[in-house]
Amino acid sequence: MQTLLPALKIGDVAKKVGISVHAIRYYEKEGLLDGPLRTAGGFRLYGQGTVERLLFIQKAKEFGLTLEEIHRITRCGDQGLGPCCDLTVQIFNDKIKELESKVRELNETKRKIKTLISGWAHKKGNKNE
Repeated sequence: MQTLLPALKIGDVAKKVGISVHAIRYYEKEGLLDGPLRTAGGFRLYGQGTVERLLFIQKAKEFGLTLEEIHRITRCGDQGLGPCCDLTVQIFNDKIKELESKVRELNETKRKIKTLISGWAHKKGNKNE
């Protein structure tokens, strides 16, 4: 009977996903990835599931999720899709509120800067008249 072992070494996984070997080790340490199988020589061996998990982590980071939020989603997802969907919706709703707050802050800062510049431009115009 032939058993199918994960065939990718850590460097291969890193290239496939577009991240560093260090990042993969860090994600393992933080519990975002299960520990890999190891060869007799101690090399880490990964399967396609690890590649898919890393791609998910990268995509979630692009959406602004923190590693803690990603960890919560992946832990929940490992238990089944139903509760994971509810948790994911809640995390993204919270993220939307957070982004809306940042947009308000940025718009306020923008308004203050425009007011400041407007005052300088007005004073400069009076000097040259």
